[in-house]
Amino acid sequence: MNLPFAPQEIIRWAPLIVALPFAVGAVTILGVWRSRTASMLLSAGTMFYCFLHSLLILLALQQDPSLGPAQTNWDWFVSSSFRLSMGVLVDHLCAVMMVVVTTVSLFVQIYTHGYMREDPGYSRFYAYLSLFAGSMLGLTVSTNLFEMYFFWELVGVCSYFLIGFWWQRNTAAEAGIKAFVVNRVGDFGFLVGIILFLAATAGFWGQHPLLIFSDPQGFDLAGAIRYAASQGTLTAASLAAISMVMFMGPMAKSAQLPLHVWLADAMEGPTPISALIHAATMVAAGIYLVARAYPIWLTPDGSTFSAGLAFVAWVGGVTAFVAATIALSQYDIKRVLAWSTVSQLGYMFVGLGTGAYTAGMFHLFNHAFFKAMLFLCSGAIIHHLHHAMHVDKETRKKLDEVSLMDRMIPPDQDLRNMGGLKQYMPITRWCFLVGTLSISGFPFLSGFFSKDEIISSSFKYQGPGHDILFWLLVVTAGLTAFYMFRAYFLTFHGEYRGGGTPAAEKLSVINLPLIALAFPSILSGYLGANPEALKQLLTGAAPTAMANAFAQFLYFGHAPEYEALNGGVMLTSTVVSLAGIGLAYLVYINKLPVHTWCQQNLKPLYNLSWCKWYFDDMYMAFTQKLALPVFNFVWNLVDMAVVDNVVNLSSFATLGTGEALRYSENGRAQWYALVIFGSVAVIGLVYFLAQPLS
Repeated sequence: MNLPFAPQEIIRWAPLIVALPFAVGAVTILGVWRSRTASMLLSAGTMFYCFLHSLLILLALQQDPSLGPAQTNWDWFVSSSFRLSMGVLVDHLCAVMMVVVTTVSLFVQIYTHGYMREDPGYSRFYAYLSLFAGSMLGLTVSTNLFEMYFFWELVGVCSYFLIGFWWQRNTAAEAGIKAFVVNRVGDFGFLVGIILFLAATAGFWGQHPLLIFSDPQGFDLAGAIRYAASQGTLTAASLAAISMVMFMGPMAKSAQLPLHVWLADAMEGPTPISALIHAATMVAAGIYLVARAYPIWLTPDGSTFSAGLAFVAWVGGVTAFVAATIALSQYDIKRVLAWSTVSQLGYMFVGLGTGAYTAGMFHLFNHAFFKAMLFLCSGAIIHHLHHAMHVDKETRKKLDEVSLMDRMIPPDQDLRNMGGLKQYMPITRWCFLVGTLSISGFPFLSGFFSKDEIISSSFKYQGPGHDILFWLLVVTAGLTAFYMFRAYFLTFHGEYRGGGTPAAEKLSVINLPLIALAFPSILSGYLGANPEALKQLLTGAAPTAMANAFAQFLYFGHAPEYEALNGGVMLTSTVVSLAGIGLAYLVYINKLPVHTWCQQNLKPLYNLSWCKWYFDDMYMAFTQKLALPVFNFVWNLVDMAVVDNVVNLSSFATLGTGEALRYSENGRAQWYALVIFGSVAVIGLVYFLAQPLS
């Protein structure tokens, strides 16, 4: 394929992909917001350009792998001992991530025009979307850890604006604060990890840019680790400890236990931002950080059998299972999808943690498309039912004023108020079904390929508890299929249970992005498929690892370890997923009373799922029973008893001294002269007595 521009020029102008969304966001805030049409066209048009440019970069690197990695660095702070820089890095990993971010962002911005058209904050929302996309793209092209941390924080700030966009709703305001605070906890660990890593490798960098990801001369993270290990300033144990502390950042940003509690509540924001946060931007940042700075999670000699990666794998595995069990009982359609996101992110971390680097990133790539489509489908359903249901003012007031902990499910988001929508919303129904099949690992859809690679990698993994980790993922695959089809059947099958009568769905700007995203949700998995491997599986030959297009591109021409097709593992995970689909059909179509039986006979387990394993309750109890009382005690002790008394004592001392000295101010020159000469005499006497005898 011949590119319309020279490949070198395409890569050289890559900084525009980051700069333009920031410029559009600033221009919109400064005045363009007055025109709703101009705000939309400027923001969506810019994102369309960024999408095309990102796609051209990917094609250029695919044609000529030697073009990457290419980077430009600008000095930010230079001293005699170190050099801190900002820049733009373009390589194969970056290109994949840019395509994901810009594709989903573009469709979300198109969808926003239909979804938010009547909202008074329409232009402001587009400004926030541009700033959010720019922050994520800046994080993607960062050349070093410090620059990534800078954009990492910008992503957090923009998410706060978007989650709390409807700030007049109490739940939205609290959800924005909750997301901000929880992410600050993780970001603190991320920053401490960066500082500890820099302290261990400080002698390596010299005048080379600090903590840079890629350098042709070897002055990168991997080189710094080898140097520090040879100097004795970094051991396998200390590197593992640093990586675990640094992993607090991805744990919060990508919503892994125990810092996962903000993500479901982030659904209080408008649905377009739910799709953007959960598919391509904020939650993907943690996965991308581990993939980009992968050497930090390895051993000093580069082995994947490290304590750091084992920690990543187990956090991901436990999170995937716990989030799946929570999704089983939820009735808010957006929160079911939110918990599925938490679970799928756990799968990605298991892939990275078990050494299947390509598999983890491949699942991120596939997941972005079908999860964005599922969220946009849920938004289309909510938008449709909002106009069909007539919620009284009293109920609407309660929804706006209730606290986040006591939150009520809005009627147009409650699965119990849906049903039978396939006859009213056929386009949304088929798109939702495609996404549900894909995330469930149905054979030969995109999610099937990447999820199978991760489960296979956990099967051959030889780290701690490898057998348990494998079965944990297999069981989670079955739970995923069950709760996703539970949501599908409750929404589209049976009789309509809500108020009013929904109108017939028409082709519009809301469902066009759904149709567009359905294609990669079906086909993107084939980038990781090799027909020869399938032939090997069908003939019963011994499984051997074979290259595929995605893995070859991501490793830019080198020879990585590819995941071989394991027939037994593939069959096991597929059967379990199909069993989950079948059980959901029996329960929600054939009305098998499993749900009622669980509520009556497994009440503690059901409540565990319904109450989200009581994490929010534990955190609230910890805050109210321990953290705040300790804070008040320390504040009273230190601030009131110590600081205030020191300040008051100094003021009293000053006042007392002034009162005593004011009697010496009598206005007589002779007295002043006597005091001066007396003071000089005393000083002279002290000086004389202090001299040693000769």
